[in-house]
Amino acid sequence: MVENKVDFAASIGRINLIKLLNQISEKGTEKAVDFAAKNGHLEVLEYLHSIGYKGTDRAINYAAINGYLEVLEYLHSLGYRVTECTICCVAKNGNLEILKYLHELGYKGTEDVIDNAVESGNLEILKYLHELGYKGSEYAIDDAVEIGNLEILKYLHELGYKGSEYAIDDAVESGNLEILKYLHELGYKGTQYAFNCAVKSGNLEILKYLHELGYKGTQYAFNCAVKSGNLEILKYLHELGYKGTQYAFNCAVKSGNLEVLKCLHSIGYKCTD
Repeated sequence: MVENKVDFAASIGRINLIKLLNQISEKGTEKAVDFAAKNGHLEVLEYLHSIGYKGTDRAINYAAINGYLEVLEYLHSLGYRVTECTICCVAKNGNLEILKYLHELGYKGTEDVIDNAVESGNLEILKYLHELGYKGSEYAIDDAVEIGNLEILKYLHELGYKGSEYAIDDAVESGNLEILKYLHELGYKGTQYAFNCAVKSGNLEILKYLHELGYKGTQYAFNCAVKSGNLEILKYLHELGYKGTQYAFNCAVKSGNLEVLKCLHSIGYKCTD
């Protein structure tokens, strides 16, 4: 909650209220400019500047990160400068217009900027940064897998990026079957925990696909299904011959899932002491 009256009025863009408060000698803090910039209130910013207010170093960063180009241009004209991490934040937020403007001013992103663009899921920004010569880290492919963006994944692969040994497992956890199939076609292999990951995520379609490829669950796969409370997966694992540990029934009791409990009881599981 903003306690200062002028700061609060600036944050909600109430220029008339700020003028009234100024007439009765109410003073705001440097945060008034920051709040106005953060919320894109250009008219308020211009007025505050005209009566001598200055913002902190964060003011222009707020404008850039939140996508207010006019505010960004105005603050830059007053001498405000963004920090080095701002380009990365803008890339992550997916604002190409702001990114191009900052680049034209000479700003550079850090080594994380490509990875941030991948996380944003914005292919245009990714291509733009690549054209500028930026390179992603060893985690770029894995980041694309985690957000479930096949288009970006294919683009990174075309550029020569490689995923880690956990790429398949990440695809399983994200629940994206298309990406999982694509990675498999490229020759990626999951770890010994891939099957269990599918069980935990509760995605039966992915589980069946992994089984078709020859993946096996660990001794805890059945118990994982019990804990997740997914009756379909539990039945499927039982059909495949998976067995729960002696604590399977107890797990169902703790999770409070009556349907799972009934299923376990019907196939012979008992509660332990």
